Amino acid sequence: MSSVLDPDSADLTLLQDRQVAVIGYDALAAAHALNLRDSGVDVWVGVSPESRLAARAETEGLSVASPEEAARRCDIVLLPGSVERHGEYDTAALRGLVAEHTEPGDLVIVTSAGIVREAGLAVPEGVDLAMLKAVGDGDRVRDEYLDGRGCPALVAVARDGSGAAWATLTAYAAAMGALRSGAIVTTLAHDAEAVAYAEAHLHAPVQRMVERAFEELVARGVEEEVAYLAVVHGLKERVDQIVDGGFATQHGPDGRPGSDPASGATSRREAARAAHPLERVGRRVRAMMSWIR
Repeated sequence: MSSVLDPDSADLTLLQDRQVAVIGYDALAAAHALNLRDSGVDVWVGVSPESRLAARAETEGLSVASPEEAARRCDIVLLPGSVERHGEYDTAALRGLVAEHTEPGDLVIVTSAGIVREAGLAVPEGVDLAMLKAVGDGDRVRDEYLDGRGCPALVAVARDGSGAAWATLTAYAAAMGALRSGAIVTTLAHDAEAVAYAEAHLHAPVQRMVERAFEELVARGVEEEVAYLAVVHGLKERVDQIVDGGFATQHGPDGRPGSDPASGATSRREAARAAHPLERVGRRVRAMMSWIR
């Protein structure tokens, strides 16, 4: 079983004399900026001051500066996890931003391992590097915070030159609301490996199977719309059931796939005992997600 950050160990006073630069202002960046702001943290949004994103952030009551100025002004810098080209902060610009505008004792936080493992982001000597990957999109992260709950997250520290990276990251996670649900400790390497493996061996093959099923049904004379609904919406319904209740919702009393799902719903404990070990993990993870309880 993975370890989780202890909510009682979070010391928000560690953020009182620090400023956070949130680079970009998509839905996830906005959730970080607004949640931190509402937790009493001094936040700057790093976007072009003339952009529509800047106007949106200012409307929300946030301070705005260019990405360079925000990173230079602040000692905690949040970088987008999947980099899109928004002019001044494409992948190369982000690497330069970190290299030129952070200094020893600063903390750089990424929202997924991809920017480090795939895009080659590195931090200067003495700068800490951590990850906080929310289990939910930006709207979910914000809504859960406003409802007094929080989205769980994956957290990791890749470099801790200051010796305080874990303490600062724990405080940051608490300010984000993540500790209300749970912050699972991992590594950037494990996050990157899991995402890459799932994409290559699960997500991409499933897409190919869906496409082949659609083509085969159409070739058999089934209307395209009917084929689409059967393979796409039918798959979504099954996945939604698995996300909400695990594979046991798809199994019969003996816990084996292929039995009548309806009968499985009356004996989920027995089905779960006989099912794959991921059922136990699924129950633990779902317990952190208030929106599917």
